[in-house]
Amino acid sequence: MKVRFWGVRGFFPAAGADYLRYGGNTAALEVIADSGARLAIDFGTGAVGLGRALLGAGFGVGKGVLSVLLSHTHLDHTAAMPFFVPVFIPGNRIDVYGAVDNNKLHDVLELLFDPHVCPINSQKNLNASITIHDVVDGPLAIDGFAVRALRVPHGHATGVVWRIEADGKSIAVVTAIDHPASGPLPAAIELAQGVDLLLHDGAWRSTSDHYARRWGGATVSTAVAVAVRAGVKRLMLTHHAPQHTDRDLDALLAEAQALSSVPVWSAMEGETIEV
Repeated sequence: MKVRFWGVRGFFPAAGADYLRYGGNTAALEVIADSGARLAIDFGTGAVGLGRALLGAGFGVGKGVLSVLLSHTHLDHTAAMPFFVPVFIPGNRIDVYGAVDNNKLHDVLELLFDPHVCPINSQKNLNASITIHDVVDGPLAIDGFAVRALRVPHGHATGVVWRIEADGKSIAVVTAIDHPASGPLPAAIELAQGVDLLLHDGAWRSTSDHYARRWGGATVSTAVAVAVRAGVKRLMLTHHAPQHTDRDLDALLAEAQALSSVPVWSAMEGETIEV
């Protein structure tokens, strides 16, 4: 199983010479099984590049099948959905999984297509077969992957953290979560228990950061605590704050490595890793 990073930022994209190494696109990643089956995680701006790449894998001729797991519905995880090229090609099948409070996921995603903010005007104008799934906590079998969903608090929205297993390997994707002040959310630790790779929000140095207090997200020390308590094999920090330059992210990674008994890396856009 492989993981390919198409976007590793949180909140909004970053641009400029100081952001080239880690990349500036928001959350999007691809999980590829040895069989060639794939899942996507999130429709952040990085998903535009993923969509173009998929055109050579059957999606360009309407023979593509893809499931997309949403961490939550904030724009940094959904903004590229109206511009994901495979959704315009008849014959493609796209399944989108996620959760929201007191609404249908379909209705919340429809806001992305409102004619006042998007030229596509409605999900009804997408030519592929699109199915939106509202998930609850528990297991799912998706395209040959064993998936487990856990809904978690994330600001005023609902986040979903995911555990994905295939080929005897496992990953946990914990990129939309507000841990309580008392420490890491026990359910998130349980979800990540023993995984080969934990992808965890590591946006901040401290919860007292001006932006952390307003935007939510996790600190690198909390990400390390989850990794250590869950007994994971590797931790990869992601959902990088857009104001953090390459040098800033190098420094945060060094801090995390100094705190952790688990090997720690920091996700870079364009990188592919073997789980």
